[in-house]
Amino acid sequence: MSEDQKTGVVLLNLGGPESLEAIGRFLVNMLSDPDLVPIPWPLRPILARRIAKRRSGVVAGHYRAIGGKSPIGEQTKAQVTALAKQLGQGYLVKHAFRHSPPDAVRVVKELVTQGARRIVALPAYPQWSQTTTGSALKDLKKACRPYPLDLRATPSFPDGPGYIQALAEEAYDLLEENTHVIVSAHGLPQRIVNKGDPYLAEVERTFAALKAELPRGVTCSLAFQSRLGPIEWTRPYLTDEIRRLGQAGTRSLMVVPVSFVCENLETLYELDLETAQLAKECGIATYRRAATPGTHPAFIDELTGLVLRTVKLAGWETTSGG
Repeated sequence: MSEDQKTGVVLLNLGGPESLEAIGRFLVNMLSDPDLVPIPWPLRPILARRIAKRRSGVVAGHYRAIGGKSPIGEQTKAQVTALAKQLGQGYLVKHAFRHSPPDAVRVVKELVTQGARRIVALPAYPQWSQTTTGSALKDLKKACRPYPLDLRATPSFPDGPGYIQALAEEAYDLLEENTHVIVSAHGLPQRIVNKGDPYLAEVERTFAALKAELPRGVTCSLAFQSRLGPIEWTRPYLTDEIRRLGQAGTRSLMVVPVSFVCENLETLYELDLETAQLAKECGIATYRRAATPGTHPAFIDELTGLVLRTVKLAGWETTSGG
């Protein structure tokens, strides 16, 4: 394949600190994102530094409890390797994180140096939100401006067949008789939803699709985790739902996280430690948590299909893939 035929693929995700020392910078970067914290400059970076300084110690304790760093870097690299194998030699596959290295500027420069003349942006967020997908795409577009690149983005995949299959299969192995399943999505401030962000509607599509794949008779509910501060977030809150189930007599519970495609602090600490302890306190004897899709073959097939369909719609000629 000639140099001008190479297609870059950038798998976009949030990122995470790779060491305890990197936590402060990660928090500052995240809280400085105008799509996450819609406060005017220069107040936003000032506030970001203050909050990061106040929160770093607590967050560091959480990361120590799961091994001292985020696993998202290694797991995303594994996804990139699997996706590159599926797509074939006509594609250059890399990843970029929004709030930790490697950033979009570095990754785009590497792709251009290696011969890419067009790029497929592949957001690893199943449900579209301006706070995640929108922010990541904006950042990637900015990184592409200095170069003569054709950039296209894949759509979200809240009920993509391969994604749903991966979630369902991870859940199947943990199901026991009379187990209630909570489909847990990352929360979003309700004011953002009220302004028209499609995230909540797409989460509901994920919930409906996953529920349809679980065995008949399994009871399911949708809840939202990871809320911060005193403002109203999308409901029902995961903590409230667990208390409700405990009071209703539920004794076996499984949580399936659907907003993440890699393990991270919200799954390994919030769900595996905090939520598990809450379930125990509420009288729930058996608590399990399904794994994120990671490199599940069906999920990698889903990502591959998103890229290939985007390339086809763009009218780009390719000599490999699938």
